[in-house]
Amino acid sequence: MEVILEHLSRNFGPQVVIKNLNYTFLSGNSYAILGGNGSGKSTVLRLVYGALTPSEGNVVYKDNNQVLNKDKVPFEISLAGPYLELIEELTAKEFLSFYYKFRKPIEGFNSDRILEVCYLQEAQNKEIRNFSSGMKQRLRLGLALLTQSKLILLDEPTSNLDPQGIEWYRNLLTSHRNGRTLLIGSNHQEKEMDFCQHHLEAQDWR
Repeated sequence: MEVILEHLSRNFGPQVVIKNLNYTFLSGNSYAILGGNGSGKSTVLRLVYGALTPSEGNVVYKDNNQVLNKDKVPFEISLAGPYLELIEELTAKEFLSFYYKFRKPIEGFNSDRILEVCYLQEAQNKEIRNFSSGMKQRLRLGLALLTQSKLILLDEPTSNLDPQGIEWYRNLLTSHRNGRTLLIGSNHQEKEMDFCQHHLEAQDWR
């Protein structure tokens, strides 16, 4: 999927977070969106995802040079971010069963296989509210990468992961990105984004 940001701006009250950003994310490429805390990198990702509406400008999505209907776009995007809420009253298995009523896992995967890859099979009947922060993060990342989509958005993907978890994340991405367009928001954490082909820095949207 190709994503075109046209004169994109976003204000929160009097605070201008994104100002007149013009940028194109080309299909199949990988991008690191870099900035410190409060710089607006998460806002850029949430605008691309559609969780926020622009104060000015547009986000245009294309697939094979055809503009996509915005009603269909959410089903072509996967997101993992620390602010992404899980339904914590459900067990992991119940949550995946609910989630995949609306989306589809990538070929060769089902809920059981996803739990296995995320090292959560022994916790499948545990309520998510009783998961550690690292377990929740593995579940978020597993859903983002193992769900059918054309665009993957990962915001600070190594947050709450220990060194072993970070290596798991990198291996998961290598094995299952499958040429999809990838945007990673990072506070310059090398292990999160050192493989990205392109960098978009905070000064580009300020």
